Amino acid sequence: MKAINLYGLTLPEINAGDDLSELIVEAAKRSGIDLENGDVVVIASKVVSKALGLVREVDGVKPGKRAVKIAKKAGVDARIVQLILEESDKLLFAIPVKKLVEKGVLDISKMSRDVERGYSALNLYPTVLIVERDKQLWSEAGIDQSNHPMGCCSIPPRSLDVVAKQLAEKIAEKTGKKVAVVVSDTELMPFGSLDFARGSYGILPISRKFGESDAYGKPKFGGLDHVAHEVCCAAALLMGQCAEGIPVVIIRGLEYEWFEGGLSDYTLASLDKMGDAIAEVFKATAKVFGLKHLLKLLLSIIS
Repeated sequence: MKAINLYGLTLPEINAGDDLSELIVEAAKRSGIDLENGDVVVIASKVVSKALGLVREVDGVKPGKRAVKIAKKAGVDARIVQLILEESDKLLFAIPVKKLVEKGVLDISKMSRDVERGYSALNLYPTVLIVERDKQLWSEAGIDQSNHPMGCCSIPPRSLDVVAKQLAEKIAEKTGKKVAVVVSDTELMPFGSLDFARGSYGILPISRKFGESDAYGKPKFGGLDHVAHEVCCAAALLMGQCAEGIPVVIIRGLEYEWFEGGLSDYTLASLDKMGDAIAEVFKATAKVFGLKHLLKLLLSIIS
């Protein structure tokens, strides 16, 4: 019987300059689960930000004219918008979450056990800004105010593959064990929140089994599992999103391909080609279903 085990680790409050590798090794020892060769260590990006001193006090941020203009239209804090502008490579689009709830597109009663507090959150964050950062899609550029004191927020570091590699190497120095490291972050999706990999080292991010034979010998249209994202989703079952206090999860028993590289080395589709991809989808839709169908679809979206 095959089995994969997940172990959640609690860490002390993280401060700038803390050695995360040491804290992880010690936390594993305290839990009686010393790290082993082949383990995958999933760590929340927020604690990485704290250790690297990437925590900002919002009151100290002076918004520029562009930030003020965007914030007024979006109904959000101009200081946060300023940070998003500073940390983004490109602004992409805005999601009016509160308006979607008001129009019944999103059901607040299914989003929150406490509808009143749910609306309080919507009033604070009525619009979510989606941006490109380090060739990845991010909401709010990863700026995160949750699980911080009031008035503080964390900023994810750039080059998280490098951070993951450094952590793996330091853990190896301290324990003699060869482990993979994945840095995770939570993102909003139409069907709920999901944890995604933002940086990795030691694990091939994608399974590369597309086209291999299925159980009946046919070439499989699939098998392209994003293993790095999957381990983050698995770890999120223990990490949670609120006050669970488990920022690190050890995954043991997973069979994966070792990879001397990171997430950025294995990107299937470039965001720079997004326009080309959308154009090809529109062309194929018009060809297969007819131009009239495509026009009706577009009108239903914008009306």
